[in-house]
Amino acid sequence: MQIKINDKILSIPPYISTNWSNIASLHMKGNLLIISLSDGNTIGIPGLPPETVELIYSYHATFLETAPLTSTPFKIIDSIEPTIRFALGSLEELGNVAQHNPAQSNAPNLPPEILEKIGTISKILLPNEAVLPKAEPSCNCFYCQIARTLNPSSSLPITAVKETHEEVSDAELKFQQWEITQTGENLYTVTNRLDTKEIYSVYLGEPVGCTCGKLGCEHVVAVLKS
Repeated sequence: MQIKINDKILSIPPYISTNWSNIASLHMKGNLLIISLSDGNTIGIPGLPPETVELIYSYHATFLETAPLTSTPFKIIDSIEPTIRFALGSLEELGNVAQHNPAQSNAPNLPPEILEKIGTISKILLPNEAVLPKAEPSCNCFYCQIARTLNPSSSLPITAVKETHEEVSDAELKFQQWEITQTGENLYTVTNRLDTKEIYSVYLGEPVGCTCGKLGCEHVVAVLKS
């Protein structure tokens, strides 16, 4: 069979011949290269030489780096439920879905690793001119904790929180929906545990991207939290 691999197409007769925009993700299963297509179909190609597999991954990563991403504004939604949820939308809408709540002013501190990742995600996804939320200086509700992380200059940090509050366990903070597998440098495969046919490829290089085509999607967030 005559294999043709370049920056436009992947052709490995008799298995596949298509352009990179039709390929959602790649991953290895033993000696089988699994190619997940954008239409939901999956193709397995056995016995490829390591250098061919490496070349395929290289061209796919290059495509992910250069493919245009649709612009989706960003927001973070906090939850008073045991698990902390993240969603996407406009940061200006944060006040519409997560309000300062004086009744939670003595809420326990969110884990530092969660707040740190919120800050990391915001630096990647938020435009420089974004209007950041402001925290109340004497409040430790979940909204104010997140606002304080995104906009440290908006108020003084809360240093004293009652030690009697129950800590949130690591198990409660883990998001189990997405299975993350690193397939290359800065390249990850994200699989929906609830629907294993739903597979995406996430690239954390420059620029950050996902084969779902959405800027700041939940798949990028899942990889950053993994």
